[in-house]
Amino acid sequence: MFQQKYTYELVPGDILLHPLYRPDGLLFVQKHKKLSESVIEHIKKQFPRDFPFLVVQSEQQLHDFIQKKQYEHHSFYDALKQVVDVHRQYIQMPIAVQLYEPSLSNETEIETTFLTELNLFSPTWALIEQTLDSPRLLRRAKQIDEQLSRIVLKDKAILHLYQNMRQYHDVLAIHSLNTTAISLMIGLALELKDEDIVELCLATLFADIGFTEIPKERFIHYLNTAKADEEMMRNHIKFSIELIASSVYCRQKNIIYGILDHHEQFNGLGVPNKKCNNDIHLYGRIIAIAQYYDELVGGYIGEKSYTSFEAIREVWNEKGKKLDPYILRIFLDKTTLYKVGQSIQVRPYEWATIIGFTDYIHHPLHPVVQKHDGTIIDLSRKR
Repeated sequence: MFQQKYTYELVPGDILLHPLYRPDGLLFVQKHKKLSESVIEHIKKQFPRDFPFLVVQSEQQLHDFIQKKQYEHHSFYDALKQVVDVHRQYIQMPIAVQLYEPSLSNETEIETTFLTELNLFSPTWALIEQTLDSPRLLRRAKQIDEQLSRIVLKDKAILHLYQNMRQYHDVLAIHSLNTTAISLMIGLALELKDEDIVELCLATLFADIGFTEIPKERFIHYLNTAKADEEMMRNHIKFSIELIASSVYCRQKNIIYGILDHHEQFNGLGVPNKKCNNDIHLYGRIIAIAQYYDELVGGYIGEKSYTSFEAIREVWNEKGKKLDPYILRIFLDKTTLYKVGQSIQVRPYEWATIIGFTDYIHHPLHPVVQKHDGTIIDLSRKR
């Protein structure tokens, strides 16, 4: 039988009966994930101690839960609804019970999209809708999603490649999907052609698939210690390019170059070829931004995880160093991020509304905000 637990009650071995989304709306923990001590510590950094979850405590209980279809029972629906009501207070995207358990949907037919083909039920589209500062860009996003769906349905190797990542390690699958959504939004902000954005999404999705050819113990050591040697970086890039050759569509030159260059740095200190500035393929520069942000918020690597607000500042601080400053500025200007009326996370599980800027031209990440209690803070004076 399932039970409700709060953050402070979670213990290693608990198995989540629903996905968990980060405050920025991207996926954090997949449904049916057995929680480790490390994952629980990252959850504690993102959510308050009285944040609720529905769990079972063993593989046998999970098996019984699924076999007996307890997820369709009214008791589970009512408990899940209560959990979702709390979660939506901390996640800045619209969420519903059906998002956490699709079998509870009243819809008789779910529209096929690229991301749902990959079994990702997340508020990704709500995130895109709230981030893109234009109905025109949103229409383009829908069109590109339809193109991706057609490609995935035609090229079965793409789903097979993704499933290999998911079976290898859920962190790799989650990171790949989250960064694909981020790259899609960056590509739209840069006004890339539809076919270019499709290529960009696939390059992002499979940029790190080469890790599946590296012994899992070594990959887990990398996640836990944040110490990856240059040989590992070079090898996983090489393996990624070799693996995507099984997909006819993914053999395209731009996809290959995007993967090849995604660990290069704007200042020329990256790998494998120490390229710099515009010598780095555009897709590689975009993927680098998407991956860096998602790694910081997801807390996948090392022990530290950031709020989305902290992560965006860290990404911004790398402009002209690791990351392309021009792409970062265009994306910031053409989205709803850091605009008057928008909410930002100023501390873990504390949000405030942007009411203006002291100097948006030079310091677009330091707004004047108003907290829920009416307190006004000029973040440009807290640097």
